[in-house]
Amino acid sequence: MLEAILLILAADGAAITPAAIAEPNPRAMTPKQIRAFNATVPRDHPYYIRCVSKPETGSLVKKITSCRTNEQWAKADAIGNQNARDTYEAMTSKATNSN
Repeated sequence: MLEAILLILAADGAAITPAAIAEPNPRAMTPKQIRAFNATVPRDHPYYIRCVSKPETGSLVKKITSCRTNEQWAKADAIGNQNARDTYEAMTSKATNSN
């Protein structure tokens, strides 16, 4: 009995690896397709699609929706953090060199 459960869990784990699923393109997908895709993968999977909406500047009603995979969000965060570090270093080095 225990071996059967372990085999089922191993099969389920193998089905949700990044190599087993083709990377989706959230920009080309409709919200219905995104929901259907997300039903097949867990929330912590690199290809799980998260959508964020924020108000458009200058509008009281219109929202901008951005959908990306967890992997794409992590990459965007890393790039933004690196840009912030580079800017901070550039500004502090100019401040100390101008004395």
